[in-house]
Amino acid sequence: MKIFLSKNKPNLQEGFSLIEILISLVIFSFALVGVASIMTLSMRGNHNGYMRSQASILTIDIVSRMRANLAGLWEGNYNGQVVNGSTTCSAATPCTPAQLADLDKESWYRSLQQILPNSTGNIDCETHTLPPGVINAGLWVAYPPFPGVCRITISWSEINESGSEDQSVKILIQP
Repeated sequence: MKIFLSKNKPNLQEGFSLIEILISLVIFSFALVGVASIMTLSMRGNHNGYMRSQASILTIDIVSRMRANLAGLWEGNYNGQVVNGSTTCSAATPCTPAQLADLDKESWYRSLQQILPNSTGNIDCETHTLPPGVINAGLWVAYPPFPGVCRITISWSEINESGSEDQSVKILIQP
């Protein structure tokens, strides 16, 4: 009795089949679609956070202007919604505190419009009378710090998953 032993032939298949490659490409493409959607949401959230920080910076800007013009602040010239205007002052005719407040609000309005889409700004300060002994004589009076508070509101449009959504920053501050 003879036994024929067959030699074990090595497997000649080395590498992947076309079906395996196609399946791996499909799985990889689904993963990329998921990563792309996460990146889109992340970028939108980052942009919206940027808008909120810009609104805070613009609020600090107007508060600094108000602190620099205490006469205009005491007289209530910063109150109201800011709009674009045409206040002009020159070296020959310097600004009064009211004109300086208007100029500050106009400049702030232009900054709002440039940085935040469809934005509006509103300032509402409590009114106070000057303490006794302070003579209201315009620019050359040492005004005391303003004792009241101001409500500063900035509103703008922001793009979210559902489209455009109105956002606002409201800050209560003592200038």
